[in-house]
Amino acid sequence: MSRLKSVDHTTMREMNLSLILNTLRVHAPISRAGLSGVTQLNKTTVSSLVRELLDSELIREIGVDPTVTDIGRPAINLEVNPGVGTIIGADIGVDYISVIAANFAVEIVARRYENTSELTTSQEILDRAVAVIHEVYQEVTATSLGQPVFGIGLGLPGLVDSATGTLLFAPNLSLHDIAVRELMEKEFSIPVYVDNEANLAALGETYFGAGRESNFVLYVVSSVGLGGGIVIDGRLMTGAAGFAGEFGHMTLDPGGLRCSCGNYGCFETLVSQRALYRRIRSAVGTGKPSLLVEATEGDLNRLTVPMIVEAAEEGDVVARTALEETGNWLGIGIASLINALNPERVVFGGTLSIAHEYLLPVVKEVVAKRALRWSNETAEIVIAEHGPDASVIGGIAAIYRQILSNPTSWIH
Repeated sequence: MSRLKSVDHTTMREMNLSLILNTLRVHAPISRAGLSGVTQLNKTTVSSLVRELLDSELIREIGVDPTVTDIGRPAINLEVNPGVGTIIGADIGVDYISVIAANFAVEIVARRYENTSELTTSQEILDRAVAVIHEVYQEVTATSLGQPVFGIGLGLPGLVDSATGTLLFAPNLSLHDIAVRELMEKEFSIPVYVDNEANLAALGETYFGAGRESNFVLYVVSSVGLGGGIVIDGRLMTGAAGFAGEFGHMTLDPGGLRCSCGNYGCFETLVSQRALYRRIRSAVGTGKPSLLVEATEGDLNRLTVPMIVEAAEEGDVVARTALEETGNWLGIGIASLINALNPERVVFGGTLSIAHEYLLPVVKEVVAKRALRWSNETAEIVIAEHGPDASVIGGIAAIYRQILSNPTSWIH
């Protein structure tokens, strides 16, 4: 019985340390008394937990709280300690590699971005990703005064077994069955977390972006492909096999175009950069005039989303019509997801979110017509704060979450 009580006490202390750290993440700067009020832990317990976290350097004191005027001992504010260590987030996209390092306060301290469209093999892409992460790792370790790199969170564009860190299938990169976590941990000798890039983007926006303080976030991302993630109470909903959130492969048009996954009429074939570009090329091909012909010097394979947004701003009918059609299909898909999941907040990200001024009004109009009224009334639709960085920030959030959920294992 004494052993059981000891285990229970240890588990409870771990949970309370995690609660204090999470509260500081959201509410800092805050005093010990403030922590007691928010967490409902008694002041003695809070003081003991804070002392342990101060000794570990995961948090720090930052001066007297000027809002507290009680007679007696002054209230000292606390916050997470930015300098205790660094976290690296990385994203291997369809045509890019992006890497960001952040301190423990999630302030960016190093960054790299490379276009990889000219790399032709999976080995070239992986080798280059390792090299770019090494550049960032070496930069932060050279300037960190001996503080550790806690880990690497890596996003990949495909089906990922997050439990093993294996990339099972990335249709847009022709990658399959690669033990990415094992490869990275051998290379860097620190913890590595690997997941689908949309899942990580959902986590990043929930912890540090447009989904903050929401208990149920549905993240939808549209770039070269379309995907998403579901975060409930700060935790990713991964599904039985770990593949929840593959919204892009819902069938919306059974007679539609063939998708990269092999199916026909997937959501992704109707709402992605490729779908938007296809609509514009089709319109121009039928003889409709567009500023985009001149902007691309006659080569519509050079289209970009910012280019289309600029044309729309100048009143280009082809650009505006293509965006409206894309927004309509996006609204249909999101309405179905809202009906199925009843989220508190829908966060729209990815490259297409650059065009939110034209897409979002259409999306909201379609959702209002097609989603159940009661579900729609509770689902706020917003634009992602981190844009193309969402997945990389999510990689940082994945490691950050591991520290917050089990802080004693990271105390040095």
